[in-house]
Amino acid sequence: MSVNKENVRVYVANIMASLADTDRKVAEFILRNPARVVQLPVKKLALESGVSEATIVRFCKKIGYGGLLSLKTELKRELLEESDLTLPSSPDIFLGDSRNDVAQKIALTLDTTVKETIDLIDMRKIKHIVEQFIHARRVMFVGFGASGLSALEARDKMNRIGIDSEAFTDRFTMTLKLANLKSDDMVIAFSHSGETPEVVNAFRLARKAGAHRLAITHSPQSPLNELADNFLLTCGSAGPLQGDSIATRISQLFIIEFLCTEITLHKAKDSASPGESIKEILIKERIKREG
Repeated sequence: MSVNKENVRVYVANIMASLADTDRKVAEFILRNPARVVQLPVKKLALESGVSEATIVRFCKKIGYGGLLSLKTELKRELLEESDLTLPSSPDIFLGDSRNDVAQKIALTLDTTVKETIDLIDMRKIKHIVEQFIHARRVMFVGFGASGLSALEARDKMNRIGIDSEAFTDRFTMTLKLANLKSDDMVIAFSHSGETPEVVNAFRLARKAGAHRLAITHSPQSPLNELADNFLLTCGSAGPLQGDSIATRISQLFIIEFLCTEITLHKAKDSASPGESIKEILIKERIKREG
């Protein structure tokens, strides 16, 4: 399993909540001072960030880089590609904002959410995930609470493109339906925290049966991801009056749309002409199924 870590700041910002206090201190220093991180040796970085040199090196390895040099290389490349070196973030909404300000800030939140979600996707994994969807005997989406809505949306969209799917959003149904899983089934779990007990238990059942397991979550280090074959990260940053629900929901919906589009393209690659649009392909597929 892997995740796209090429955009260092987006990646670090999105895993912040899952880090221990000392690691969070390092992450915060990176986000506040990206240019200094690139320039300073580890000794000075440790002095300025208030942690030990070993902590910095361990942090880099813990979040998936080869070490401090590897993280610096990616961060330097990122900074050189940008004219604006500030960390992309959703604007806060304040009590004194006008209605137009609020609307514009929410719109910017949605735009930022989609861009950050794209940055977090490891595109190298998508082909394998798409093939798992296409060849699975059964496809089952699970989610609890707000993430349950995404599971239902994913089920409906997958059914529309010819992937026979079910969705379970309560503990009893999840346990009952997943008890008879086979190794060629696929379970996709939505959980922002990656710690929702009902969803984690669903993955335990799926692993016991040897079924394919895809986690769609905000946290790369979580009980859910430990049980997963693959995972896709969602982002979830927003202002204090918004909570993280809008960003989480949009990020999950974007991943659903992206996967459905990739599945449609994969299935049509041998039968459709290069000039056909997704809309035309879907209409043909629907006519074929209903005929």
